[in-house]
Amino acid sequence: MDCSEVEEGYKVRYTPLVPGDYYISVKYNCYHIVGSPFKVMCAGEDLAEGGSQETSSVVVETVQKVSKHHSKGPVVPLFKSDASKVTCKGMGLKKAYLQKQNQFTINAGEAGNNIVFVGVYGPKGPCEEVFIKHLGHNNYQVNYVVRDRGEYIIMCKWGDDHIPGSPFKVEV
Repeated sequence: MDCSEVEEGYKVRYTPLVPGDYYISVKYNCYHIVGSPFKVMCAGEDLAEGGSQETSSVVVETVQKVSKHHSKGPVVPLFKSDASKVTCKGMGLKKAYLQKQNQFTINAGEAGNNIVFVGVYGPKGPCEEVFIKHLGHNNYQVNYVVRDRGEYIIMCKWGDDHIPGSPFKVEV
C-alpha cells in the first residue's frame, strides 16, 4: 500500500492478495469521512495464502497545499455559470422593517454552479446581520435585520456578476 500527493488531494494504492471483501477506512482528524468505511469486493487469483485477518494503514500528515502557479491563498475553482439566469423574489427586496427579520429568496437552479454573495448597505454602513441559508438545488433564503431608518442597497452576486435587478434599493 502506498500514498502519493496529487493536485486534487491524495492517491492511495493497495494490492489485495486474496479474493474477498475488504473494508477501507478513510479518516480526517481521527473521524471517518462520509461513507467510510467503504466495502470493496475483490476477485481474482490468490497471490498469497489466506490466513488471519490483516490490517494495513498509512497516515498522511496534511499541510496547506500551494498551487503550482505560485499564487497566494487557496485556488478557487473555475465555475461555469450564468448570473442572468438567477432570480430573486420576496418582500425583503421591496421594503424592510426595523428590528425585524426581512427575507427574500434567490433561485440559481438554472444558472450553473457558483457562489452566492449578498451584501446589505445602509445609511450608516453595512448591515450587521445578513444570513444566507442554502436550501438545496442552488436555492437560497436570505434574512437580514436593519437597525436604522433610511435607504438601503442590497447587492446580490452569482460569482463575480450581479444577478438581474441587483443592486436593489430598499426603503426602511
